[in-house]
Amino acid sequence: MAEISRRGFLGGAGALAAAGWLAPGFFRSERAAAQALAGLASPRGTTLEATIVPTGSGPYRRLTDGPGRPFVVRAMGVEPKAGREDRRVGVASVVHLTDVHVIDAQSPARVEFLDRYGNPFTSAQRPQELLTAQVAESMVRRINDIKRGPVTGRAFDCAVSTGDNIDNQQQNELEWFLTLLDGGPVTPNSGGPAYEGVQDQDPLTFDPHYWHPEDEDPEGDQYKKTFGFPAYPGLLTAAVAPFTATGLKAPWFTVNGNHDGLVQGNAPESSAIEAIATGSVKVVNLPAGISPEDFQRGLVEQDPSVLAALAVAPARPVSADPKRRFVSAAEFAAAHFHGTHQGHGLTEENLDAGTLYYTFEVAPAVTGIVLDTCNRGGYAEGSIDPAQLAWLEAQLKAASSRWFDSAGTEVRATVEDRLVVVFSHHNLATMDNVFPDPSTGGQRVTGAAVETLLHRFPNVVLWVNGHSHENRVVPHPDPAGRTGGFWEMLTAAHVDYPQQARIVEIVDNRDGTLSVFGTTVEHAAPPTTAVGATDVLGLAAISRELSANDYQVGLATALGTPEDRNVELLVAAPFDVAGSTAPGGGRGKGEANRATGGELAATGGLDAGFGLGAAALGAALALRRRHPTPP
Repeated sequence: MAEISRRGFLGGAGALAAAGWLAPGFFRSERAAAQALAGLASPRGTTLEATIVPTGSGPYRRLTDGPGRPFVVRAMGVEPKAGREDRRVGVASVVHLTDVHVIDAQSPARVEFLDRYGNPFTSAQRPQELLTAQVAESMVRRINDIKRGPVTGRAFDCAVSTGDNIDNQQQNELEWFLTLLDGGPVTPNSGGPAYEGVQDQDPLTFDPHYWHPEDEDPEGDQYKKTFGFPAYPGLLTAAVAPFTATGLKAPWFTVNGNHDGLVQGNAPESSAIEAIATGSVKVVNLPAGISPEDFQRGLVEQDPSVLAALAVAPARPVSADPKRRFVSAAEFAAAHFHGTHQGHGLTEENLDAGTLYYTFEVAPAVTGIVLDTCNRGGYAEGSIDPAQLAWLEAQLKAASSRWFDSAGTEVRATVEDRLVVVFSHHNLATMDNVFPDPSTGGQRVTGAAVETLLHRFPNVVLWVNGHSHENRVVPHPDPAGRTGGFWEMLTAAHVDYPQQARIVEIVDNRDGTLSVFGTTVEHAAPPTTAVGATDVLGLAAISRELSANDYQVGLATALGTPEDRNVELLVAAPFDVAGSTAPGGGRGKGEANRATGGELAATGGLDAGFGLGAAALGAALALRRRHPTPP
């Protein structure tokens, strides 16, 4: 089932121009380009140094190395002050992973056939979706290679994966995801020993609506005939082959998303759907007489007539697999404690209460608050329940010596002040799901109420999330002017273009302001692809290329504007943060911490012709190979 907001077709040169692709020669000189990186401790391996861009023409475009993208400076309620690069003290360094969507692409519970009906079903099947495990591994290798924040040089305090870690609420997907981030042997295959799914060459069920990588006939399917997709013979076998996952070297924390807690991210689990998931029959088209909309509604709302119709829908035989069963919220939590898994933020209290929200220490002066925004009543968008809202208020009070009650009266308390970063799967714009959730008594609380609560606490400076599969940064000033407000940072998905993560660094500028730096990161696979690639990085490269050519993806929307990608976000410091930091923060280092590209633009060091203001200028850096040798 598709999130309605995820896709919207944009293609061709217009989309690329809107996405802000930066061309060589944009700077006056290479010296100016080099200056844009001079103030950074360790930009290597990030999109500050270089990025991957489409090249060539035609309906199917290959990828290549392109120039880096500097920081764009944005401020909310404060002014950027000169010299802050020499004063700043690193407070926290966090890796943001989101929407990894580790997919069992062969599962009988998938509804790929809805994809052909257009919005809102256009993420029911992706040409690259059988390569999600390899993309996750490629991203882990990149993060391990980078090791630290590019601005402060602070070693990563942690990584946080903000939901839709898996795609279909299945046990095998969850096991793969946990192993991919913790390390160990992974076999991203289910059912029989060979691939059995909609992209194979089975002559009895071959469907031209899907991309078939083994078929070299350019007329074989719509992806090749209409959109110029190539063939990659051997891909299906390589995609389900075992490999050893490296595992993140930084501690990592988990967040629950709608695809982690609902079938296809939309439907509550049921015995009827689970029997299909674990069984030997895969539905390949709609039951007779049922529209796509009624089919979706019937699954979400458990309509007996729709569930019964699945028994006579067009289908194909597949190998059964009991590990395709659905995991409950309690089982999701328990899986994070199996074997070598250490909970990843979840605690015994979560196991006892059956909840998936918690707090953790991001860094010595920073508390992370993880929300569970999945509405288990159904549908893709999010919300929380009243009990979680009350819990959230209690956690905010525990981290704040000064806050405002619901009537606007200032309250003082004797507690140690801490910066607060909220992590969730859904973003504010998509927390509007009030469909009754029987698991929490039916009532739901939307994003508007959560935002109102957050604005009462000056220590909340950042909300990090995903769900919409795009890079986006949104300021949220306090309407009442009592606090400095907070920034909302969305990061693009691993499963869809541009397949990026983000490094989030919080620094105290020692002038009454904080800066939140967000730096996008591409996974370790090279931009170029090869027919016959069977290694992990070769398959991840093919996935990225396929995702960049998915005709249903809005390239410009997913990538974001320059103000949504590499950013420095200024906000008022609610207290003396640097006094609470631990060693390793990386205070200003003179020549090693000189101005970012945004500050150079502000001082007139760069051309100002991009049309988005001087702070949005791009760095046309000498291209470098950024792809380390696999360990």
